[in-house]
Amino acid sequence: MPKLRKQSALQRQRIMRQHLHSYRERNLNDDRLRNSQQLATRRQDPEYRENERERDRAAHSTRRQAVNYRSAEQERDILAHSILRMNSSYRATEQARDALAHANRRMDPTYREEEQQRDTLAHSVRRMDPTYREEEQQRDTVAHSMRRRDPTYREEEQERNTLAHSIHRMNATFREGEQERDTVARSVRRMDPTYREEEQQRDTLAHSIRRMDPTYREEEQQRDTLSHSIRRMDPSYREEEQQRDTLAHSIRRMDPTYREEEQQRDTLVHSIRRMDPAYRGEERERDSLARSIRRQNEEYRQVERERDTAMHRVRRRNPVFRIMEQERNTSARRVTRQVAMQMQEAENRMRSCRVLIHRMNPTNRENINMRQALRSSARRRNLSPDSRSQQQIQDTLRLQSKQ
Repeated sequence: MPKLRKQSALQRQRIMRQHLHSYRERNLNDDRLRNSQQLATRRQDPEYRENERERDRAAHSTRRQAVNYRSAEQERDILAHSILRMNSSYRATEQARDALAHANRRMDPTYREEEQQRDTLAHSVRRMDPTYREEEQQRDTVAHSMRRRDPTYREEEQERNTLAHSIHRMNATFREGEQERDTVARSVRRMDPTYREEEQQRDTLAHSIRRMDPTYREEEQQRDTLSHSIRRMDPSYREEEQQRDTLAHSIRRMDPTYREEEQQRDTLVHSIRRMDPAYRGEERERDSLARSIRRQNEEYRQVERERDTAMHRVRRRNPVFRIMEQERNTSARRVTRQVAMQMQEAENRMRSCRVLIHRMNPTNRENINMRQALRSSARRRNLSPDSRSQQQIQDTLRLQSKQ
């Protein structure tokens, strides 16, 4: 009986694996079919499918940590996607799917903002290329001209531009920059004499049409009056204005007809103004003040006296004037005398009142009596014997009359 060789458990396991491997190679198709059937049976369980997806994602993320794997995967994906996009149906389906997914993602305000930032950055990078900028401008110009062929679009565009411009002009910096740009552009255009002439004609026509409205004319007058008063606060402007007005007035007065019409207008206006008592009073005050200022000059006073004397001499040649002058002088002297008499009487009354008030004071009355007694005694001492006897008789009679 042959002797059996003993085998270890490890050797037996190795032999079994070899037999199993050889069997699988001989029955490869049957084994794959059986594995597929088993996998399909297990995948009918949702929990198994979820666990399988997690394992696949973890394995895929582990494999993608290798740079070579990622690069190869990208190349495979790009090649497979390019092959798939050769089919027009696939392209249309992909575009619809991408448009729907993009619309869903843009419902998130955060995503929209990030997308705008990315697009703005990418566009600014592309516009660094002068060729790209030029082509973009040409495309935009052509597209805009085609859209503006629609009257509705033009009207909506004008409304949008007007609204946007009004919003921009709320910024003081924008307004200032716009004014500077407009000023420079207008100054450049006005260097052309033809443009200046056409501009003047347009402005004159537009202004005449606007002035047909009485409300506009009134507002314009108020604006002009206010601006003129503000400009006249500058002494230099006032002086230049006076020089211009004086020169223009002197030129106009060279025409005798104008001078005559001006005198008539001034006379009529002055007579109308003098119907107001307040105006007459102010005019007298102004004339008196101006005449007093002029009379501070000795030469002016001398010339005035000579002029008045000559005029008075001429007027006195008229008998009627002399009679009226005499009556005026007589009345004036009578009034002067009456006033002087009234003032003298008033002064006398005031003096009598002061004396009476002074004497009503007991102290003053006692002092007066004492001074009077002293004066009387002094006079009696200086009298002769005959005069003294007569004085005594008079005093006795005075006392008797008082009793």
